Amino acid sequence: MFEYERTDERLTLRRPGTRWLSNGFDGGYATAPVAHNLTVPEGFERTDLAAYAAERLGSVPGGPTLLTGVRQTNARGARYGPVEAVATAGLSNPALLPAGDACRSAADRDDADADADALPEDAFRPGTVNLFVGSSEPLSDGGLAGLLATVVEAKAAVLLDGADCTGTTSDAVAVGCPSAETGAPFAGSATAVGNAARVCVRDALGAALSARYDDGPPDPHGAEHATVTSGEATLFRP
Repeated sequence: MFEYERTDERLTLRRPGTRWLSNGFDGGYATAPVAHNLTVPEGFERTDLAAYAAERLGSVPGGPTLLTGVRQTNARGARYGPVEAVATAGLSNPALLPAGDACRSAADRDDADADADALPEDAFRPGTVNLFVGSSEPLSDGGLAGLLATVVEAKAAVLLDGADCTGTTSDAVAVGCPSAETGAPFAGSATAVGNAARVCVRDALGAALSARYDDGPPDPHGAEHATVTSGEATLFRP
């Protein structure tokens, strides 16, 4: 599993020869011995995120890097079977996805209301739920992509149950496994790795929320920076 180095503002995961897939700002596939979770200051507005991360890391080796407004003292981890997960969780910018009648009601709002709810493309709200999930079992590139999907699905389920939102507008996930010539092609919920990932995400994220919010997660519907998905798609038969 991983070794960890933590300060108040940086959490580094170390494991030589790890194959990563991230959907963060420096996302994609990469092989690196480390990954980082960096806490940004309040009011953070920089958009040159790769340059910012390089400045922050200095001589520390580079690897997949996620950013958050949450201090790393609130990070929590969980291990189960072949999987290990670490989470930080902040919900200042929740993403709400109304369903059914609620969704149709949201779609009926006028354009001004919809625009008010939308998050500007150049805005960065550092609430953020960040997850790092590592498997000790090698996975193919497709299997690693499957693990990413499993983790995102589990994250949404945990947040819907405990915080009434699917995530935030700046969530990111990095998943990793040993680099190998061959690996398992699947990591969905019916596989050992996928099942373990769901367990670890549930428990690590739940603990991270408890660490961040003493009285439980805030009501996302009253959040200043909440984003409500609006619109109504045209249905068709392919």
